[in-house]
Amino acid sequence: MKNLIINCSKTYNLATDKLSQLYRDATVINAPSKPTPMDYNISNIVYASAIFSWDLPYLREVAKDSEFWNKPLIVGGPAVTHNKSKLETSINAVIHYEHEAEHIKGSFPMGWTSRGCIRSCPWCIVPSIEGNVMNEYQDISYTPLILDNNFLACSESHIEKVLQLYAGKKVDWNQGLDARLYTPGFRQIVSKYNVKPTVWRFAYDSGGVGRYVQRAIEDLKLAGIPYNRIRVYLLFNYNENHAEARHRAEEIISWGASPWPMSYKPLDWENQEAYISPDPSWTKRKITNFRRFFSRGQLWKSMKYEDYDYRYKRTLEREEQPSFL
Repeated sequence: MKNLIINCSKTYNLATDKLSQLYRDATVINAPSKPTPMDYNISNIVYASAIFSWDLPYLREVAKDSEFWNKPLIVGGPAVTHNKSKLETSINAVIHYEHEAEHIKGSFPMGWTSRGCIRSCPWCIVPSIEGNVMNEYQDISYTPLILDNNFLACSESHIEKVLQLYAGKKVDWNQGLDARLYTPGFRQIVSKYNVKPTVWRFAYDSGGVGRYVQRAIEDLKLAGIPYNRIRVYLLFNYNENHAEARHRAEEIISWGASPWPMSYKPLDWENQEAYISPDPSWTKRKITNFRRFFSRGQLWKSMKYEDYDYRYKRTLEREEQPSFL
């Protein structure tokens, strides 16, 4: 008998990848593919991981099938941890908050050097799944993409340890660096060890952090970093109106960086459809226009936002078909 490992998300899943390295004879299924009856029959234990809340309907199907085939089910992942109270009453499964392959050695495209974040942003999943205490990993390995929730909140000794490991190598702090903790000294120690950020990432999710983001951008510009290598996550469609979100996006551009709009969805949102803020200034069309325009430098560098209107694709009527068809 072997284990069945199921990635309920339609994207790369580090947890299921690590589990497959631990259980090398396991059957691995990645969504949208689904396990067959044979997959369940020959399995000993079923592992399932869901990253996003909209992956939970798939997870519930796995739970029903596992129960039907009388197979023990172990589930985990950010969506599971955050929505555990809801899942505990709706599925027959054991919830694991850290899987046994978390620290397994291997060649992975991404990884962690720490977990946790000192902030408690109301729109963020991290406080509910990782907590507010920094957990610095002692045994770390190089991966080109670092998933740490707040790398700059780590101790100076941990930061230097990581940079020493990454000396001469590329890195992407994919979750963004906390601009409130960024200093020229950090950039200098990155340079000292010849660590090569593919892009510098920050977040400007609310007006209160604007001056910190501006200061970080200005320091990087003085160091010769171009606008397209300074990327600022921009939360929108949360509780601000359209004009306020636009103002933050245009501030990022004026400071010399590139905005990266991220449309908000509630942390228990299980619908694949777009979430639309209760604020009346947002519509599905405006969400699409905002995201497309401000995520493309070739657009915001060449035209005004009010002149942009993305046209949804539609099937051409017969009289509109090109003559060569």
